[in-house]
Amino acid sequence: MAIKLLFCYLLFAASATAQSIHGVVRHNNEPLIAATVVLMRTDSSIVKTVSTGKGGQFAIDAVPQGRYILSARFLGYQPYFTSVVSPFAQSIQISLLPLAQQLQRVSVQAQRPPAIEQRIDGLVYNPQGDLVAAGSNAQDLLQRVPFVTISQEGAISIRGNSSVKVFINNKPAEFYANNVADLLKSLSADDIAKVEVITHPSARYDAEGSAGVLNIWLKKNRLRGLTGTLSANANDIDQNYNLKFNYRMAKVYSTFEVYQNLYKSYNYEETERVGYNGFTLRQSSQNRQHGRGNYFTFNAGWEPDSTQALDVSMRLGIFPDFRESQLQASQFQESIPVREYARHTNRDGLYRSRGLTFSYNKRLGSNRELFVLGGYSARNNESGYIMQANAYKEKNENKGRNYDVMLQSDYVHPFSSMHKIETGIKYSKREINTDYALFNFDSLAGYEKDPQRSLRYHFIQNVMAAYLSYDLTVKEWKFRSGIRYEYTWLSAQELSLPPYHIIVPNIIISRRFFSKHTFNLSYSYRIQRPEAYHLSPSMDYSDSLNITTGNPDLVPEKINRFELGYSTVFSNNSSVSVSVYHSYANNSIQSIRVMKGNGVIYNSYANIAGNSKTGLSLNNTLNIGKRFKLNTNADLYYITFRSDTIITQRPYARISSTATYQLPKGFALEGSIYWESRYPLVYGYVTGWRNYFLGINKKLWGERAAVSLRTQSLTSRYFHGKGEFFGDTYIERFKRNFQRPFLRIGFTYKFGKTFNTRPERTRRSIEGL
Repeated sequence: MAIKLLFCYLLFAASATAQSIHGVVRHNNEPLIAATVVLMRTDSSIVKTVSTGKGGQFAIDAVPQGRYILSARFLGYQPYFTSVVSPFAQSIQISLLPLAQQLQRVSVQAQRPPAIEQRIDGLVYNPQGDLVAAGSNAQDLLQRVPFVTISQEGAISIRGNSSVKVFINNKPAEFYANNVADLLKSLSADDIAKVEVITHPSARYDAEGSAGVLNIWLKKNRLRGLTGTLSANANDIDQNYNLKFNYRMAKVYSTFEVYQNLYKSYNYEETERVGYNGFTLRQSSQNRQHGRGNYFTFNAGWEPDSTQALDVSMRLGIFPDFRESQLQASQFQESIPVREYARHTNRDGLYRSRGLTFSYNKRLGSNRELFVLGGYSARNNESGYIMQANAYKEKNENKGRNYDVMLQSDYVHPFSSMHKIETGIKYSKREINTDYALFNFDSLAGYEKDPQRSLRYHFIQNVMAAYLSYDLTVKEWKFRSGIRYEYTWLSAQELSLPPYHIIVPNIIISRRFFSKHTFNLSYSYRIQRPEAYHLSPSMDYSDSLNITTGNPDLVPEKINRFELGYSTVFSNNSSVSVSVYHSYANNSIQSIRVMKGNGVIYNSYANIAGNSKTGLSLNNTLNIGKRFKLNTNADLYYITFRSDTIITQRPYARISSTATYQLPKGFALEGSIYWESRYPLVYGYVTGWRNYFLGINKKLWGERAAVSLRTQSLTSRYFHGKGEFFGDTYIERFKRNFQRPFLRIGFTYKFGKTFNTRPERTRRSIEGL
């Protein structure tokens, strides 16, 4: 009898102290199925995790008496947190709001950065507040970033200058892909957390890159569990497919990504070369290209505690490429036809890249921080062509192997909230190997190697650098000054290239007024090293009418830059920034084009010109209500080239504008216009790029998925460009028609299940690492 009484007592006590917590998760009175509900103790340790069933209902049974935190999550929605006390609060009604809607309604505007943030050394673009169309890639996103231009071929320019250093998560882009254009296509726009446009790089960055630095930061997955994203982007020219998996445990995370790009292109070109000796050459060509790019990426990291993190990334790329061109040519002397011929060329190539990077970040207390970064990349290509012109026939075999190695260490030491120093060292090595062989066809002997038109080239560039940077903050004033020393030594096949060293200073002064208005005054000194092909003295005869050779006597181009800037931010996160600048280089590297009496152009390079730019840049972000956003960027500058024989002075302008409008029920509209004037050169000009698009976007399934439809080139399927080159003895004009996509469809789907969110590890300011 006593035992029965004791059992009943224990049962009663358990029922009094262990209860069931249940409830419903909804959005606008619609139940959310498969939402994740987590019950945690007040120290954030997990008690139990459940998923909602039909009707959005959940139940957590046998909850002991105590205080708890209950959270609910669903992809695309703001996380929900509430305190519960068992056994008193057992029924919970949870209403989740979409992420964008939640951010608009809650009065925590400081947690949502504006689309454009002005910085002492440039600006930051935050895409979180902008509409990102389904299936978009990094190339699409960069079209709306201030100061940045993306050409038809995917080349990046800042303020019209293509000398840009590109980084991904503070790691040089060359460790990720064969070229930047391929890399941008492979990065999903939805994975980009922010983009830094650093127009005045600090001493921490390489001295090279006269236009500045573009640093793309990717989002870091903080959701524990297995998640993934499937995205696709297709038009009548290329198709991109991306599949990504993320897995995170408490201290370890990994990512695996597969990307494929199928592409094709067509362009038509007409050229007329007129010599002052009566010689005329007229050519027309059709060029077709198709191929595919394949990327496989694996990333893993370990965060043993909140003070340190280790990250390793591996990337493999494989790119088969095929090209076909047909050329018709006619030569005249004093308007009398002297020669006509047709040339047909088939080219094929297989390009492979391998990259490995690692980074280690350690906080040492008192905000002191050590950062170590290393990388290795290898890029191999096997390419060639077969060309036939009337009875003549030749083929080419080209094998190349390029390697990059880099190791650097950076240390940051704040002495107080006012003073901070940063210092570091870096070593980098670039090796280029080329084996170019050309074979002439003989009807009896077959293909025979032509030694005069074949070459082997070996080039190594080593750079050792050290730097020191100092920051000072006094009330509304900010000062940053730094100095960087770089020593470069070179080696090349059959060449004696002298080493050289350079000291690179920079200084920035910033003053804020009334908390909203900021003025910046800055000076920077940058260089542009000659590329390997600039230095090689070997003749490239692959085009018999355009023969190219390098110049081993080239020295780095040295650029001085001054800038005065102003920016302000309004209460609705609208902003305006404007800057005026002047830059000049007295030894600009320029192409030399000389036409001989037989009509052949000989191309080379020299430090022949002074190059100066005086310009104005404007950016405006306008928010009207909660639905409409307009971002406008404009650049206008006057450029002057001076050499011993010519002075060229011309203006250049570009303007881009992107508008988005949020509609009810997950719909959104977007549109963009881009226009630029002709781009001036020392000896001629080329037409600037012009483009526009209109699109609609729709979110589906509680924002787990989205589709987009975009159209452009409604009036013409081709972009019509033209240009002109001239020299002492000739003038050459050309017209080019590039095929553009007409209709693009994008799709994105997010999948997976998470069971907890790991708190964000404290990291350095965005102005640092």
